[in-house]
Amino acid sequence: MGKHDFLTPKAIGIRMKAKGLQKLRWFCQVCQKQCRDENGFKCHTTSESHQRQMLIVANNPDKFMSGYSEMFEEAFLENLRRRHGTKRMRATHVYNEYIQDKLHVHMNATQWTTLSGFVQYLGRTGKCVVDETEKGWYIQYIDRDPKAIARQKELEKKKKAELDHEERNKLEGFECVWSGRGGSEEAESEDKRSNKRHAVDAIIEENERRKREKSRRLEEESKRQREENWVTTGIVIKVMNKKVGDGAYYKCKGVVKDVEEKFCATVELLDSGDVLRLDQDDLETVIPKPGRKVKIVNGLGRGCTAKLLDISVDDFCARIRIDSGSYRGEILDRVEYEDICRLADE
Repeated sequence: MGKHDFLTPKAIGIRMKAKGLQKLRWFCQVCQKQCRDENGFKCHTTSESHQRQMLIVANNPDKFMSGYSEMFEEAFLENLRRRHGTKRMRATHVYNEYIQDKLHVHMNATQWTTLSGFVQYLGRTGKCVVDETEKGWYIQYIDRDPKAIARQKELEKKKKAELDHEERNKLEGFECVWSGRGGSEEAESEDKRSNKRHAVDAIIEENERRKREKSRRLEEESKRQREENWVTTGIVIKVMNKKVGDGAYYKCKGVVKDVEEKFCATVELLDSGDVLRLDQDDLETVIPKPGRKVKIVNGLGRGCTAKLLDISVDDFCARIRIDSGSYRGEILDRVEYEDICRLADE
């Protein structure tokens, strides 16, 4: 029997390796070819077919990278949705499940260099709820299915009806105490009880109308004050461009000392004291702990100072109270992280 006959241990081992997942660094995404060792991968990269494919990619690299990124994101989210639904899971666990598919799109062919970067992207775009713990990043799928949204709206409607019922009971109780009738309410006529219910309903409806009107007015004002540029002097920011200083300044914090032409900021780093000139796209706002002062850099109250009351890590939003300007004393819920920033003198 020959050395590589069908039932020899060598042949069986070769077939088992071909079926299983090989090392990712020996996979060519462009040619969709998996090599078994470093020598095979080197031979493949020098082959004529691979060189032809690389020339095609070199003509339009952005198109290929965006295509691979879209395929990777779609397959990753589909795996998360099918296997775990809206359950909170570790990102590394979901990724390890995803790469079990031999034909999966590899991350090194996409725009993301790390899994944490990809997870943060999903959080920023609102496709998943993400949070970082001591054990790493956790991820939770947001179901956009119309049926799921309808179920959620039905639950919210039911909860609101229960709250309205409780508020109605409280108002009726207050009215009984004020009138001094106590238990004699049972003796009232049906017409009077009906009129009382109508009056309570009218009060609740008027309160709801005022809340909606105020919310609409604040939303319109927020849109009016929102601008493309947000960077301003006196705030603490974080450098997010890995190319600045060959990565030496990545995620370093600094204070904005000056702003030129609305978008170019002069930043003095807190640790080293180095001074850099950076575009606002290379920067990220810094969110302090609750209770500290922040500056509103965009949206309603732009340019005003505020107190940070609470942070919602799951929604990337904050709750603040404006301390200056025409909206002083106003409490804003669900303010995005990008719209507020830590003050340098705090």
